[in-house]
Amino acid sequence: MAPLPVLAAIAALVPGFTVPESNFMLSSTRDGTLQIVNLVCEPNGGLHPRADETCSILSEVDGDVAGLVPGDGACTLEYAPVRVKAIGKWRGEKRTFEAEFPNACVMRSHTGPVFDF
Repeated sequence: MAPLPVLAAIAALVPGFTVPESNFMLSSTRDGTLQIVNLVCEPNGGLHPRADETCSILSEVDGDVAGLVPGDGACTLEYAPVRVKAIGKWRGEKRTFEAEFPNACVMRSHTGPVFDF
C-alpha cells in the first residue's frame, strides 16, 4: 500500500506514470482495531476487496460518501460502535468523510461497500 506522496514521486521520475485522480485512504475502527485500505478508481483497484462495486456507487454520488442513500435493511439495536473515515480525491477534487455508526450493520446500510473490508 503505497502512500500517495510516494506515487507522486514515482510519477515525477517515470514517464507515462500518472497518479490516479480518484483515490481514497479508507479507515475503519471497530472494537479498538484499526483497518486501513486504499481504493483507486478509474481504473479501479487498490487493496479494497470490493473496488469495482465501491467505485461504481461512488461514481453515482460524485465521490461524496455522505451523498450515498441508506439502504432499507433492518439492523439490530446492538451498540458496537464503528468509526469510519475517507480521505482522498475524486476526479482531482478533495473529498473527506468521517462518521461513527452504532454498529457495522448500520454502517453498511449507510455506506454500502465503501467501508466493508
